[in-house]
Amino acid sequence: MRRRLLASALVAGCASSALLAAQQPRVAQGSAQAFLNRTADAIAALKSTRFALKREGTPAFLDEKNGVTFTGADCVYAAPDRVSCNVKVSLRNGTIVQMTRVWVPEGTFQSNPLTRQFAKIPADANFNGSVLFATTGIPDILRTAVQKSQVVGKETIQNRASLHLKGEVSGERLNPLIGATLKPELMYPVDLWIDEPSANPAQLHVAEPDGSGWLIELAGINEPVDIPTPRLPPPPPARP
Repeated sequence: MRRRLLASALVAGCASSALLAAQQPRVAQGSAQAFLNRTADAIAALKSTRFALKREGTPAFLDEKNGVTFTGADCVYAAPDRVSCNVKVSLRNGTIVQMTRVWVPEGTFQSNPLTRQFAKIPADANFNGSVLFATTGIPDILRTAVQKSQVVGKETIQNRASLHLKGEVSGERLNPLIGATLKPELMYPVDLWIDEPSANPAQLHVAEPDGSGWLIELAGINEPVDIPTPRLPPPPPARP
């Protein structure tokens, strides 16, 4: 009788384990670097996307010389080198305003928060939206700079089934993309969520030791967008 009870318990245990295993999301097959390479190719092939850039923790400088900081931007990208971002910024006196910054082949343009008129400004190293999707930007980092890469598993991001990858990247490689907020000699944890069938990115996160970080969320991939070169106001009339 005891043998029968033991056998029944073993069968039930095996069945329970099999059921739990069936309910767990299956981790994709293939090396983490292979997925990173596929995602790099997908980003390089993007025609357009909408993306949100969020600064977690300590605000980042948009214009360090004038003390202008920001914590987030809503942006659109059109291949190969056009980006427009609506940015909420904090001025040195604490005033919060919204401005638009545009990167196009003709240069970098920024709107006046009061008049909404654009002016051409020098390229700024603290935040340059046009370099994110360039072949020397995120795609190159995914192909060549991620260390200790691994596949974490499948998760739901933005109501979409996504594959979670993670690794470490040096501050030296990341700084050209997100501004000089990281220490070049340190390694920073990077998490990436992608759509497995297409390898299109859904979300990218960079964590800093003090709890600050950067989050990039992508949506509307390859939907039509238009980013015209801003028109500058006419020059003031010459004095007689």
